[in-house]
Amino acid sequence: MTQAIATHDEHAVQTGVVLIPLNKLKKSPANARKTPHAKADVEALAASIHAKGILQNLVVAPELAESGVATGFYFVTIGEGRRQAQLLRVKRKQIAETEPVRCVIDTGNDAAEISLDENVTRSAMSVMDEVEAFAGLVDGGMSAEDVARRFGCTVRLVEQRLALARLSPKIRAAYRKGDINLDVARAFSINDDHAAQERVFRQLAKPITHAASVRSALTAGRIPAHDRLARFVGAEAYEAAGGRLVRDLFEPDIVFFDDGELLQRLAVERLDQMREALSAEGWGWVETLTGHGQVDGCAGERLHPTQRKLKPAEKKEIAALEARLEVLDEKLEDAEEDNPLWAERDEVEAKLDGMRDAARVFDPKLMKHAGAAVAIDRDGRAIITKGLIKRADAKAIAKLRKPATSPEEETGVADNGEAEEETGPRLTKALTERLSEARTRGLRAALAANPQVALGLMVYTLMRQSADRSSVPGVGIEARPVGFDDDDALEKARISYADKAEEQEFAFFAACIEQPADKLLDMLAVFVAETDRKSTRLNSSH
Repeated sequence: MTQAIATHDEHAVQTGVVLIPLNKLKKSPANARKTPHAKADVEALAASIHAKGILQNLVVAPELAESGVATGFYFVTIGEGRRQAQLLRVKRKQIAETEPVRCVIDTGNDAAEISLDENVTRSAMSVMDEVEAFAGLVDGGMSAEDVARRFGCTVRLVEQRLALARLSPKIRAAYRKGDINLDVARAFSINDDHAAQERVFRQLAKPITHAASVRSALTAGRIPAHDRLARFVGAEAYEAAGGRLVRDLFEPDIVFFDDGELLQRLAVERLDQMREALSAEGWGWVETLTGHGQVDGCAGERLHPTQRKLKPAEKKEIAALEARLEVLDEKLEDAEEDNPLWAERDEVEAKLDGMRDAARVFDPKLMKHAGAAVAIDRDGRAIITKGLIKRADAKAIAKLRKPATSPEEETGVADNGEAEEETGPRLTKALTERLSEARTRGLRAALAANPQVALGLMVYTLMRQSADRSSVPGVGIEARPVGFDDDDALEKARISYADKAEEQEFAFFAACIEQPADKLLDMLAVFVAETDRKSTRLNSSH
């Protein structure tokens, strides 16, 4: 099986081409490459050999025992990567471990020297030569999948090479000349228009080293995927409507929406759907905002929802969700971002927020004179703001909010449904005012002597006003709540306290008074924090 090589080299007698079983080949201790071959490189070689065979012979030297006798094994001086690729093919059951390997025996040269020479005295193929060669294979009838399989690389790598091959000839020539680097060449591939590529190339100073500048110039007019409108609409809906996404093959995170008009139309359509849903809730008006503006003509305050009484099943489910959220928070305290429990936490929190929101209702009479707005934040999320009051509707809202007098005073009808008879002498207006003043002074003195009761009354009143905007008979403590939907901690605390209100007002008032002072102060802080103006007075009319 040995054949002498026809050559005039002085080592000809020591050199020959032979077929040696794979299991008789060993890594040479004299190999200059000490760093192991990358796994991807070995896999690529294995794929290439599987498709085309070994195109370059291995160079080997016989292993000698200490006595100088040949052991029957051979050290691979040049071609260790090909040997490992064949071993990988054995592992994959593609060949037997005795597969013959074509080798060149060289005993004349120093093994370490020729190993170093093989790795040093060679020039790598130009990237542009490589991409044009790949394009030639595809032009010859191969698919990207065929090329990837024959060269042991990914289809994405082949597509990247083909993208560079589609660059304008002037851009490819600029790369060969050194006017642009590889990153810049890749940036040019974001736009297939050769005229646009060449125009940007002419405009920028040479050499061009900033890939982002090229990419920005070639994507002018396109909407990046991180834009708030793009996030709001979503790539799936955009493509379903016929839109085209432009992707950077070299930077997976860089995606552009090609049709800005279509994106705007889809965003407006989605906002209109949300507007119709809000109008169906009973709001007097609903506005949608696609830009960064705000609703014109709004007053400095807005309506706040009341907390309806939760059903036992709702309370049970909310408690279960809160308990699960606490467990998840403990488990995720030091967790990585890819922990699957994060997804469960988001789901639980969203469901909990949804149930809390569902329990908050607005007064239908007030809703007719107020409105809502839908805007898009910078992350592409829809932000719905309810209870907005325009200055033109402020008087109507105030009139509806004005505390009503007792039914007896309005109708003269007693609780038993019978008209009260006016018996006895009527008190003069002056006497009534003096008696009322005396009563007020007495109440003030009583409260001043009992801070616990005064504090409990303050908390109870503010809680009632926050929960349902109603007044407390006999008490004129006033506050103007100003809530913020994005202040989750404050809002949850407010709802938690307000939800504890009982239908029997006096029973709940008594419960407030019985609370320790530190608890009352905590509760007071929540409701005072919700207000921007407050004053106190005792109503002398009751």
